[in-house]
Amino acid sequence: MSAGVSIGLFCAAFAAGLLNAVAGGGTLITFPALIAAGVPPIIANATSSVSQWPGYLASSITFRRELGGQRALGAMSVASLGGGLAGAVLVTVVSPHLFDALIPWLILLATLMFAGSAHLTRWLGRHAANVGRSGGGLLAGQFLVSVYGGFFGGGMGIMMLALYSLFALDTLLRMNALKIWLSVLISGAAVLTFIAAGLVDWPAALLMLAGTILGGVAGARLAQRLPAQWLKRMVVVLGSVLTVVFFWKNLH
Repeated sequence: MSAGVSIGLFCAAFAAGLLNAVAGGGTLITFPALIAAGVPPIIANATSSVSQWPGYLASSITFRRELGGQRALGAMSVASLGGGLAGAVLVTVVSPHLFDALIPWLILLATLMFAGSAHLTRWLGRHAANVGRSGGGLLAGQFLVSVYGGFFGGGMGIMMLALYSLFALDTLLRMNALKIWLSVLISGAAVLTFIAAGLVDWPAALLMLAGTILGGVAGARLAQRLPAQWLKRMVVVLGSVLTVVFFWKNLH
């Protein structure tokens, strides 16, 4: 691995850790960065998950006070672990060709989630009263989001915030703290699965670990006062470009 590639992967990891704490979307940086470095897609997906997990953990520690008294935290944690494990197992059994074909669709889904997140959250907020306080519905939704998170993860944070808004769980700050903690569990289950399956590029993963940790700490400290809208717009633009690039690659 050249010095230029190493620096690029470290910077991508730092930016991903910061984004995951402030607005989400880190996968849309780490995954294509690894692809650009020549890592095969399934290995890049697993390595991206490994590299981002410490950033989630660092951010969650910073938000530990906001986790106090969260509704159904234990049950939500179990649903997240189960879903994350199921999604990661799917990665280990899917064929590389199918995974390659899914990449542009997964990136497109993540990008659309980011682009429409504000409208989605407002719409869900207006209709939250119609949903009720069903614990079963909340857990089922969390499990499904966790399956997606274990499989790919791009846009997972937006999906969780939308789900929590629909069920009117708490304030945005406390919902963000819950999202980050459950991301720790989802990614943790996926990471253990990927390691056991031998899907991790360790030189790249270890290099990016330091970047996501530093970025996660910095992002958590900025999350309460830094407007996230401009970061979200950058992620949407990046995701749109990546969607076109990966669709083009699949056609050729």
